[in-house]
Amino acid sequence: MEIRLFKLKLALRNPFRLAHGSYSYRENLFIHLREGDAVGMGEAPVVPYYGLTADEVEADLRRGLSRRSVDEALAGPGMPSGSFAYPVSRSAFQAAVLSLRASVSGGALGATLGLEGGASPRTSFTVAYDDDTEAMVALAAASGFRRLKIKAGIPGDIERIGAIRHRLPEAIIRVDANQGWSVSEAGEKLVELDRLGVELVEEPCACEPAELEKLASSTPVPIILDESARDVDQVKRYAREAPSVAGIVVKLAKNGGPAASLDLARAALESGMKIMVSSMVETSLGVAAALALAPLCAWCDLDAPLLLADDPFTGLVYEGETPRLEGSGVIPGPGLAKLIEGLEPVDREV
Repeated sequence: MEIRLFKLKLALRNPFRLAHGSYSYRENLFIHLREGDAVGMGEAPVVPYYGLTADEVEADLRRGLSRRSVDEALAGPGMPSGSFAYPVSRSAFQAAVLSLRASVSGGALGATLGLEGGASPRTSFTVAYDDDTEAMVALAAASGFRRLKIKAGIPGDIERIGAIRHRLPEAIIRVDANQGWSVSEAGEKLVELDRLGVELVEEPCACEPAELEKLASSTPVPIILDESARDVDQVKRYAREAPSVAGIVVKLAKNGGPAASLDLARAALESGMKIMVSSMVETSLGVAAALALAPLCAWCDLDAPLLLADDPFTGLVYEGETPRLEGSGVIPGPGLAKLIEGLEPVDREV
């Protein structure tokens, strides 16, 4: 078994601004496992507003990958979590191990999770904030997507969403506030968003379940949770105390990997909630792992590779608005494959 770890700086096609800040690139970590001819990979996206740096995630990965217990996780039949401090690190490791098992068996990653597969819902295309409203409208129109996810939580967001609706009256608009509104502000915004005919609103504000229930029960616009729903206990709490919430967002890096995300999705479905599968700013590798969960979901938000200036992986394609894997799935492009071959394996005796 050889384990390699590397970091890539991923430039974005357009600056990505949301309620937590603005970014022109992201720096993600990658795990590469090889056992004979079988290969497995996982991606750890570094999310600045989660309070972690690329160096911190790399140090966590190196600590976990250098322990002898990694061999037990690789060999065992259970779902591996490894010895990592951060969910994003566990996610990359779990995805790498499960994709390695899939490579050995000749199956798909979903099959290692006990999922039968199936088609993904059509994905939305993310339109990040821009000071120039016309630039946002132009980006939305040029995307070719009918389903649009508009970032909100920044002053003037209703006006910008209104401008996109005016230009694209047939668009299916989803709004993500990233907890950028206060509770009272969210109530006012939801009235306007209902008038604009938006499909749903993600994470309008940071608040207690009782406040969120009052908000969700007073609007016809479905509210779904992202940052607030990171584990099964949180999902169950919102299901009990805020039953008017329509659903949750599942993200591998937030939840700790494909298996952990599947547990979260099942807990939500059992509670009567719907699921949106999504990702951070990731390459086709990370999105392909999330795609295994898509058949369980009512909504799909897996456009991240389309936001990159250059995706270093191949094998994920978009047929219209539907993401799917082709051929043998996602593999490194020629330049990345050469880089990986030149890397020294991680010393697991440390």
